[in-house]
Amino acid sequence: MVRLDPHQVDSLKNEKRFNVRVWARRSGKTYYTIIRQLMRLDARGTGDYQGFYFAPTRTQAKQIAWPYLTQFSKPLGAELNQAELKCTIPGKGFIQLMNGEQYDRARGLYMDDCVLDEAADIPEAALREVISPALSDRKGTLDAMGTPRGRMNLLYKLWEEAGADPDLYSRSLLTWEQAGRVDAAEIERTRGLMTDAQFRQEWLCSWDGATPGAYWGKEMSEAESAGRVTLVKRDEEQPLIAAIDLGHSDLMPVIWGHEVGNQFQVILCKTYQFTGFPALVQDWKQMGLIPDRLIAPHDINVTELGSGKTRRETLEGFGLQVSVAPKLALNEGIEQTRQFLKRCWFDREGTQFLREGLAQYRSEYDAIRGVHRLTPIHDQASHYADAMRYLATGDRNLYGYGYESSRPKLKGVI
Repeated sequence: MVRLDPHQVDSLKNEKRFNVRVWARRSGKTYYTIIRQLMRLDARGTGDYQGFYFAPTRTQAKQIAWPYLTQFSKPLGAELNQAELKCTIPGKGFIQLMNGEQYDRARGLYMDDCVLDEAADIPEAALREVISPALSDRKGTLDAMGTPRGRMNLLYKLWEEAGADPDLYSRSLLTWEQAGRVDAAEIERTRGLMTDAQFRQEWLCSWDGATPGAYWGKEMSEAESAGRVTLVKRDEEQPLIAAIDLGHSDLMPVIWGHEVGNQFQVILCKTYQFTGFPALVQDWKQMGLIPDRLIAPHDINVTELGSGKTRRETLEGFGLQVSVAPKLALNEGIEQTRQFLKRCWFDREGTQFLREGLAQYRSEYDAIRGVHRLTPIHDQASHYADAMRYLATGDRNLYGYGYESSRPKLKGVI
């Protein structure tokens, strides 16, 4: 017999085509998800119904969701294929477990229903490039579930989209107390085993919780607690320094700030995508943020096939003074940036996404050994981290380099 808790019944009653469920640990997310998928299949199945469940990895799908699927589908006469993690109900359709690591396997399929479990750990491309098109022709339903893992991931983006379009989406956020599945004494026991940030993330569904394996999480937390995240205004008397992480289809963050004594004051970070250099510089001009020095990575010296010029020559053609950040070993650059962050002040409004990215820049974390792996995860946070690393390690000194005026003249920009 299937039993649903009150918060799960409420979720069923409030469903729309797209649903985002941010629930604390032990709230029955996967249990609820599998039951709801089987209910949809049984109610709507016409022999060609196709439902899919995505976990971050195949191992998670097999260990967490497959037992529920086999248990609750048996009364429906299910045919189970463990090799394919596929459950078929004759005459109705099937549900198949898949994973975010191999989302390309779903290309070309149609979907009547799809679940993203622990959506914070599923690549955004899985939804945008594969799942969303697969849902479109049959107007399939989507449920994204999970516990927060910061803001730079698919779960948070869907949470924001759901808040902006309540006619199309439903969303809910439940703490451990609201879910009511774990008693208070047990929560207090687990609290003593976790940091405050971990507790708030896992049990209170805080978007500002801990990120395992984060390189600069401590430094960014200290900046907040020390009052270095505040109102930071542009000081016209100080030379304006900017750093850029080059990209086109990838995100291209630009960070602006200036030195004041021993402080580096970060006034703004703006992110571009699919933006050429002319449009980039024009936007800086309109904002009044033409930098006195622009720090760029070493690939600024790559020659563009169309123009025969290097990217650096193109930017310098607009009158910008460009310097190249040194090509350091990654671990050395990360450590130098850590020390730099200790003297940074951040404008709260202008650097929100930058600060989030720096806090979430992380390596794969080996929880058993308690150590970082060697390579950082390449995601949205890594682009912000790269731009800050160039700023931290690049030459921010304007003097002794032929610097003459307080503002370079712009060329070729209307």
